[in-house]
Amino acid sequence: MPSDNRENFSRENFHDMIILANQGPWGTHGGGDDGDDGGDDNGHGGGHGGGNEPPWTPPPRRRGPANQPPDLDEMLRQAQNRFRNTFGGPVHHGGGNAPGRMVGFLLLLVLVLWLGSGFYLVQPQENAALLTFGKLTAVRKDPGLAYHLPFPIQDVEKRDVKKNNQMDIGTIQGTGADNPNQSLMLATDENGDPNIAKVHFVIYWHIGDLGKYLFEIGDPEGTLQKVAESAMREVVGRSDIDKAMTEGYDQIQSETKILIQKILDEYQSGIAIDSIKLQSITPPDPVMQAFNDVSSAKSDKERLKREAMAYANNILPEAKGKAAQISAEAKAYKEATIKKAQGDADRFNLVYQAYAKSKDVTTERMYLDAMEAVLKNNRKVIMTGKPGGSMPLLPLMQIAPAAGGALDAPSGGDDDNGTVGVSVMPPQPGQ
Repeated sequence: MPSDNRENFSRENFHDMIILANQGPWGTHGGGDDGDDGGDDNGHGGGHGGGNEPPWTPPPRRRGPANQPPDLDEMLRQAQNRFRNTFGGPVHHGGGNAPGRMVGFLLLLVLVLWLGSGFYLVQPQENAALLTFGKLTAVRKDPGLAYHLPFPIQDVEKRDVKKNNQMDIGTIQGTGADNPNQSLMLATDENGDPNIAKVHFVIYWHIGDLGKYLFEIGDPEGTLQKVAESAMREVVGRSDIDKAMTEGYDQIQSETKILIQKILDEYQSGIAIDSIKLQSITPPDPVMQAFNDVSSAKSDKERLKREAMAYANNILPEAKGKAAQISAEAKAYKEATIKKAQGDADRFNLVYQAYAKSKDVTTERMYLDAMEAVLKNNRKVIMTGKPGGSMPLLPLMQIAPAAGGALDAPSGGDDDNGTVGVSVMPPQPGQ
């Protein structure tokens, strides 16, 4: 729209607005039929019109000639000058207004900064809770740039929800020293008698729900500590202390984690438990030595039992193996003896059959076999000469060699004295 048209349009609209503003529910302000329209030289109206005008009708405005609207050009020009004076523009009437311009500039700058303070950035590991007049209205989980109405209308609370937080129970934070108020817990032994155990463990957790974490409970970490102590006392209290200190770590950790998470969910704490790690379960210091002695005796008992079982497991297979070997050897000996007996019987039958056919030959043969079996392992003395001759007395055992060929003793042969010749033969090897 051209500037001239805009100016005419504005003037006409402003003129209509002025006329409407001067009109009341009983008509325009000014003199009426029953009133006095007279005015002074400055254009002030006289009395109010009678009849329909209410008593609270304002006095007539200053005008020029009667029933003529005010100068709209002059009014617009004055409004423009006031705006320019405020925000540093040039004025039409007179000199500048430097303090006014500076104040306007500062106000504009403050407004821009206030509006810009509503931008905030959410990191990938963060969640942001949006508060409107202190009340939680939304939780932003998506990372990136976001905007909220500036403070004090809205505000943002950001937390790292992926951080793996750690809390030590049973020790003093920062020093690692034992904290008896947290570590001493009741347990039972295998007979059901109560005992005192010193328990140290660590909780790993992160923020699961930022809204609940900030507004459902007053002290989330303090609540987590008390809940963890209570849950561990319950689990250790119903556990055998001997198993808890040796092979029961995994079961205690699992049961404690489930119980802690259940209680925190009932409190709507917004905390998620990642894991529970038992560092130690030991007896208190004053009874440590006695407990170690008992534990050592139990360990020796278990060790000896394992050694006995190992010996039994080794000796039983060996004994079974030897028994099987002896049984096999007995069976083999049985079979060999039976076979040998059968062979001897068959051989005897054959000899008997030959003896029955030729008794003299068989008898001589049997005699020779028997003499061979008897004499082959003994020293033999062979005497030659005429029967009835004299027998020399010789140390036959000394002159007989231990092995080798025969040794012939001197002899006169068939001399007149009738001396008998002697030959000594060593034992013959077995055939």
